Amino acid sequence: MSTKITFIADTHHFSPTLTDEGRAFQLRSGSDQKCLIETGAIIDASFDYIANSDTQAVMLAGDVSDDGERVSHEELREKLYKLQQKKPVYLITATHDWCCDENPRGYFGEEETHDIPTIPHEELREFYFDFGPKQALSEYITHLGVVSYTVDLSDEVRLLAINDDQSGVGHAGYSDEHFAWIKEQIAKAKEDGKVMLGMEHHLILPHVHPIISAFGMRVGYPKDAATLLADAGLKYMFVGHSHIHRVTQLTTEKGNTITQVNVGSLVGYPSSIVNVTVDGEKVTIDTVCAPTFEFNGTKNTEQYLEEHLYGLVDNIIYPGASKDTKEFQARLRALGIKGKANETIGKFHWAIRPIIKYITKAKVKNAYRLVKLVTFGTSKISKKDAKEYWDVPVMDFIHDCLRNVIGGTPVPHEADSAYCRLLKAVVSVPKFYVRKNKFCRELPDLAESLVTGGKFNNYHDTISDVR
Repeated sequence: MSTKITFIADTHHFSPTLTDEGRAFQLRSGSDQKCLIETGAIIDASFDYIANSDTQAVMLAGDVSDDGERVSHEELREKLYKLQQKKPVYLITATHDWCCDENPRGYFGEEETHDIPTIPHEELREFYFDFGPKQALSEYITHLGVVSYTVDLSDEVRLLAINDDQSGVGHAGYSDEHFAWIKEQIAKAKEDGKVMLGMEHHLILPHVHPIISAFGMRVGYPKDAATLLADAGLKYMFVGHSHIHRVTQLTTEKGNTITQVNVGSLVGYPSSIVNVTVDGEKVTIDTVCAPTFEFNGTKNTEQYLEEHLYGLVDNIIYPGASKDTKEFQARLRALGIKGKANETIGKFHWAIRPIIKYITKAKVKNAYRLVKLVTFGTSKISKKDAKEYWDVPVMDFIHDCLRNVIGGTPVPHEADSAYCRLLKAVVSVPKFYVRKNKFCRELPDLAESLVTGGKFNNYHDTISDVR
């Protein structure tokens, strides 16, 4: 008999009481891949969708609140209790749930305020006690007071829910004692004849390409956590954090394989609801999103979140193409580009503005000619390949690349396709000028990984296969 369960991650619930939707909020909202004011509506629609599905249990892999605000936690917990009336719910918390930078934020008028009450990490276990700790077979409470636990999801499947906030700020992982407990639980599941599914917030494997996912996204201790977990007997780990939807696999030198399913944020594109079926040794995933949600009318979830994602680029590009230097600088500050860097960009906006403006108007045929020009005709960019997309706007290509990064290549391209060859040729241009720079040398490999989607279909596949 098969077991059907569901994983979601990064609900980042943001209470509407934390803003009046003024200028400060608009800058903040326009610089984030995920939504803010809409989170409650998206969560409600997703929970309703899950509640009426045939799943047997729901797992939430951390960052349940936007930034640890007490009011956001309280509103989210009420939604969880409502879902729990239909389905068992198990969650872990992560650094956003206790505002690890000690800088909570509210947005009123043109001001960002920092006097928002939060929940400290010591209180989180008790606050969410009904969603895992209460049902736990075994618990490990870390020095921060947060909890890892195991729970049976069915007669065949056991969940290993790991809180990997090893040291708090900027360092995810596990202490030696914590890791010893993890290994004991893996061994116990094998002894009990259970298929064990791991869940934690941070990644154990890089994905897409190390350029994207290696910076602060993976557990820091132990650095070879994926290998150690795999060799201890864990075969599956469901994670969040990066907001990127992607399946990655590692086979260790000892021949043990672990598969990481990075579940995208529920409140940002592609709003991943990952349905997992465990049938004996066969494990499959089927990823969907709630079809609609209600927010100032009925919204198509996927379309709305896709357009919000594109805003990450558009909210920089189009102000950059205009003469409004102050708006351009404000948008850059919202993205975290502040201080001298922001001042320098503002000072030379007049010089970079024509380039940005060109990008907003250019088509592939223009980009083809420009690449040939700046590489003095030496680029391997093919006119035949370019002809297939001759009149496609460059901005459409930029949007598509962003969608592929975050969404796990929902529409993959073959490595030997005109699309892939074009993209690799364009990103190879910096290598022409900076030949010894490792980042520039690796850009073509990154581009290929982006558009091909990797070894798995990230949405619908059997992940128990070794590939």
